[in-house]
Amino acid sequence: MGQGRVATCPRGPAAAAIRGDGLVTPSLPARMRRIFRLAAAPVWAGPAIVALGLTAAVLEGAGLFLFIPLIESLGATAEPSRWRPLFEGILSPIPEHYVTAVLVVVLCVSILLKIAVNLINTWVTRYVDGLVAHQLRCRVFEQTISSCIDYRAENRRADIVTTIANNTWKVSQGLSLCYRLIICACTFVVFVALMLAISARLTLLSLLFLVVTASAIRFATRRADETGKAVVEENKQFGLRMWESIAALQLIRAFAREGYESQRLRQISDRVRQRLLRLDMLWAVPGPVSEMSIAVMIGILILAAERTGTGIAALAAFLSLLYRLQGPVRELLQSKIALDGIGAAIDDVDDFLRATDTPFLSTGSVAAQPIRHAVEFRDVSFRYAPGEPLTLDRVSFSIPAGKTTAIVGESGAGKSTVMSLLFRFRDPTLGEIVADGTPLPAFDLHSWRERLSVMSQDVYLFNDTIAGNIEYADFDAGPERIRDAARIARADDFITSLPEGYDTKVGDQGMRLSGGQRQRIALARAILRNPDILLLDEATNALDIETEQAFQLALEQFSKNRTLVVIAHRLSTVRAADQIIVMSNGRVVEVGPPDQLLKRPGHFARLYDLQSGHLSVAAAS
Repeated sequence: MGQGRVATCPRGPAAAAIRGDGLVTPSLPARMRRIFRLAAAPVWAGPAIVALGLTAAVLEGAGLFLFIPLIESLGATAEPSRWRPLFEGILSPIPEHYVTAVLVVVLCVSILLKIAVNLINTWVTRYVDGLVAHQLRCRVFEQTISSCIDYRAENRRADIVTTIANNTWKVSQGLSLCYRLIICACTFVVFVALMLAISARLTLLSLLFLVVTASAIRFATRRADETGKAVVEENKQFGLRMWESIAALQLIRAFAREGYESQRLRQISDRVRQRLLRLDMLWAVPGPVSEMSIAVMIGILILAAERTGTGIAALAAFLSLLYRLQGPVRELLQSKIALDGIGAAIDDVDDFLRATDTPFLSTGSVAAQPIRHAVEFRDVSFRYAPGEPLTLDRVSFSIPAGKTTAIVGESGAGKSTVMSLLFRFRDPTLGEIVADGTPLPAFDLHSWRERLSVMSQDVYLFNDTIAGNIEYADFDAGPERIRDAARIARADDFITSLPEGYDTKVGDQGMRLSGGQRQRIALARAILRNPDILLLDEATNALDIETEQAFQLALEQFSKNRTLVVIAHRLSTVRAADQIIVMSNGRVVEVGPPDQLLKRPGHFARLYDLQSGHLSVAAAS
């Protein structure tokens, strides 16, 4: 008895719980560690960006430090600074009348080098940003389509679009902010070290003032994290409103609800606008506050320097360093606030990847071969999650190769679950399914699914040409094979009658075609696949009688000597099946040829009589 992996797969509500916004805001180091893990940037990226940033800081600090000998060379101060012996030793080879010119040139060169290093750093940072966002978008998409979570039923699809299109960019933005934090911290250390070298007293006074300013800014922007979470949630609501409105456009027009839907969208859009405005204002707080505090600090330091006897040249260099220090300090504060603001978006991506990290299903190593004998369900039980009732309960039956097997029963009997397990969209909770004696998990998943094809009542066509939709089954098929498949599906006549023929665009979900035309294109796609087993899941329920007859003729021609599995509510469509499996409440209650089942007073005969009676009443009325 096999044990499936489905029970371990997180479902929609569980995923939502994982993704819930907790009240505890992570510390800055914890958030940075999460970003670095999530972004998975190239190993060279961080060291390169930080090294370039540190180089620019050293070049700028060195250039500012040159103000001391430059001002002294101009004779602006009579008293020698304690740095004069050092500078005189370095500048001694230069003639005295060239010293000022050389210092100016060195200062300009240091500034030019700093600008060049900053430009290189900007390019590297933007390159890494784009690369991280690209890789993360692809990773989210790949896990979305390979995860065991079915977002059609278990989550809002608009959330995925928001996560891929919007929040993945926030992760790359967060990575840049982390790099900026590190660079600004390094710049801060370099400038403070130079300031300490000039005057320890003035430096300590400046640092005390900066600490007070940072505390004030932190207090003023303490709600940035909460506002960021609100922005993420409002964006999801906006995406959901957009998605549903476009999908339900015909319904909205039919009930004349355009004004109502427009008002709902306006309300959500306005809430997003207000949240973003508040977040932008929080991000803007550090700039003016730090700028004002630096201006006040410079005034205080000038008065302090006068009392401590600091020379004019040293004071000029110190104040230049202090003034340039406000940039890194402001960036440190703004980056921290920005990280708080986008923290919820980063958490959303991280939690989504965690929730979808369970692979869809494990794949085997055996290449699937054509089915020669049968596919067997052996005591198969299945539940979607622990604690939920069994959808299938100890189901056993055989699907013989080259025959038509119909699976019938009332709604909720477990018919579609059988198809899902047969395709290995999921694995049984208990029991096993074998093909010619080999359990399905032993097969390579891709090779097994290449042996199958499915058609359902809800046909999905891509917004592509008719040829492109049919070709989706086999990208190596040429125009002739595509047209042959369409002929078998009784679709070639109506396709060639269209102005653009096989190059006709079908529109979103094939809306430019009728339901019967969409079904026949889907059948052509399934035929081009050339499967061993063709599964029809209520494929003809929405068709009129004439279209259904054409569909059945096409299907009859294609299904000769093939394994066909038909799931149907309309029992009149399965009279030609070789065997019928009747299901009720997740269990198999009858198995046999249709004629035999109709002769005995069983479940199938009762259902058939009920439907025949309803049809007779409908015909009479």
